[in-house]
Formats: sequence, C-alpha cells, structure tokens
Amino acid sequence: MTIAACFVSPEGVVLGADSTTTNFVPHPSKPTGETHHFNYGQKIFEVGEQSSIGIATWGVGSFVGTSYRTLIASLGDQLKGSAPKSMTEVSSIWSDIYWSEYCKVFESQRERLADLLGKGDNCTEDELNERAWLTTNLIVGFCVGGHTEARRPEAFELRFSPEMSVPERPKPIPLGVPRFWGWSNLLERLNYGFDDSLFDAIITSGKWTGTQQDLIQIALDNRLMSFVDLPLRDAIDWVYSSIYTTIKAIKFSHFSPVCGGPIELAVITTDRRFRWVCHKTLDAAVD
Repeated sequence: MTIAACFVSPEGVVLGADSTTTNFVPHPSKPTGETHHFNYGQKIFEVGEQSSIGIATWGVGSFVGTSYRTLIASLGDQLKGSAPKSMTEVSSIWSDIYWSEYCKVFESQRERLADLLGKGDNCTEDELNERAWLTTNLIVGFCVGGHTEARRPEAFELRFSPEMSVPERPKPIPLGVPRFWGWSNLLERLNYGFDDSLFDAIITSGKWTGTQQDLIQIALDNRLMSFVDLPLRDAIDWVYSSIYTTIKAIKFSHFSPVCGGPIELAVITTDRRFRWVCHKTLDAAVD
C-alpha cells in the first residue's frame, strides 16, 4: 500500500508519493505470507533522461526479478527512438509494456483467481479469504504525467488487477482536479466527509432511507472546495500536505505502517523538463 497524488495545472504536472513498500514474506502456515515494510522504495520515476514525462506508482511496488526502474527505462528508450505525439500515446505504450510483464509475473495467481471466481458462492471460507487477498493485494496503479512537444500538461491514470482479461484504457485526469491513490481513506474523509467503506456502512446500515445518490449529493454539497487553477507552488504544497497528513494519520492509528518514509515530489512544467522538488539520495537508508 502507499499514497500517491497528482495535480494537473495550466503550468504543469505535480507528482508525489511516499516511500514505504510492503513485502509479503513466505510463511509455512500462511498462504499469503507475513508482511514486512521497507521505507525507502522508489515510486516516482523520470521517463528517460532530460525528459518531460514522469510516472508515479502505487499498489504492488515491484516484480520479482524485474524492477519498475528497468521497465520505465525501457519505455524511455522506446520513446527516444520514436518521439510520441501525445501523452495519450505515451500512456498506451506504457500500458502495453507493463501489462505484458504483469501477466507473466502473476500468471499462476491470475489463473487461481479465475478458478475461485468461477466457483461463485461455492467457495469455502479459506477460498473466499484467498480470493479477497488476490483481488486486493495484486492491484497496481500508475499516473503518467507531463507533456510532449505541444507543451500541454496532461496526466493519465492506469490501473491493473488480476481479474482483468485486458487492461483498461488510460483515464485522463482533469485539469485542476486533485487525485490521490492507495491509502486514500483519510483524504476522502477530509474532502468529502467519508470514505468508501464508511459510505457503504451507512448505505447498508438499514438506517439510511434515501438513495445512494442522495448521500453522494449531501457529501458533494458539503465537501471542502478546491481551486481549479492553483499556482504551481501551491499545487506542490497541496500534494505534499496530502501525503504528509496521510503518513501522520497512519502513524497515530491502529493500522499497519503502510505509508511512510521520505516524501518525494516531482514537477514537469510547460517551460521546463522533469525536475525533482523533494528527492531522497541513494544513501538515505544509511544516513
């Protein structure tokens, strides 16, 4: 789990993420293994060198035997050989590269999940737990942001999960609409008054007499309003504050420390290429 955020303004794209990664260590008596957290993972990458494109990730943080760094470097090599005409094209190329590797790495898990889903309601309790684990813990997301020669800042969201037969099309992130992924419960509660789990609990409580849309509308009418056209430095502040607040909320909660470590921020503006705002050094874990 992680927290990643993006804001697209007329001046450029801001990407942010924490550095904690969760590893599942094999355990002889637990099919899903034990969890272990590392605080110096890399979740934001420049695509190539002297580039105007960046990628942030959340969810599954790595593949065994192949790193995201390597895959994203391969994307940079491909774009260098044939300059992309749009960020839509960049996102689609990355989707193809990643999906091919995802299917190979998680082939057995995807086959197992397909079998469990095919059983429907005939699963045992252990099988239901296994199914829930597979559908929850093998989700991966990316935000691909920046600009091509047209100097138009854009960002696209991509999501991959094991039950998919084909990847979803990249979804454009609207200008001025802040986005955050991963452990987003806190920010949803801050901005809207409740997160998905609390919303579902209210709807299914038997005490709510309205419709789902009624409840959504109440939340929208009372949400914290945000500015669409944030100045670049304020957009950076928003992304940083969102990640920092989430990390602190996790720290002082009953949840496992799934978010933490150094906060990283990157920005790609219409007049400049990829730049780090906050970036941990290679000796961060030993300093």
